[in-house]
Amino acid sequence: MYKTEFNLVRMFVQLLRRGLGPWGMVHVAREFRYDRGRTDVLALGEKGKHLIAFEAKLEKWRDALDQAYRNTCFAQSSYVLLPRHLALRLDKHVRDFEYRNVGLCYIDGGKISIAFVAERIAPPERWLLDEARRIVEERRDASRWSRRRCPQNMPETSHEICRDRWRGGIQADLSCCR
Repeated sequence: MYKTEFNLVRMFVQLLRRGLGPWGMVHVAREFRYDRGRTDVLALGEKGKHLIAFEAKLEKWRDALDQAYRNTCFAQSSYVLLPRHLALRLDKHVRDFEYRNVGLCYIDGGKISIAFVAERIAPPERWLLDEARRIVEERRDASRWSRRRCPQNMPETSHEICRDRWRGGIQADLSCCR
């Protein structure tokens, strides 16, 4: 049904923005980068009180599970998004999702369905949660900014947050037009 992961994510984001998911109306941002990886989609619901991370894959669900688990360092809930046919075949692997507290969702008939619900947590890296929340609140998709539309002092690359390994500090690179 989806030829590329990009198409799956695009449809998913459209449904999220229209409130056709179990989380109701949410604000959405794509391509959030941090020192451990890149999150495909972030959603902020419950009037800014619940940050949800999503990792999408067309086939490699174990890779998506690993990535979604890494997102629990900052997200209050984390989900894997798969095509419907694959998500429904993973019922025998639900313990892998339970053990890591990662949910599983898919698109079904123009709405988002959940195969396994992730419990809401208090993530250990609060500073990264706050930064991700701010990115979503400002509606700053990494893929939305072009060089012509980019605000001054914002980089064209996606948002990057990383630890400075040499000095032991934290570095946030959120500029858009380098």
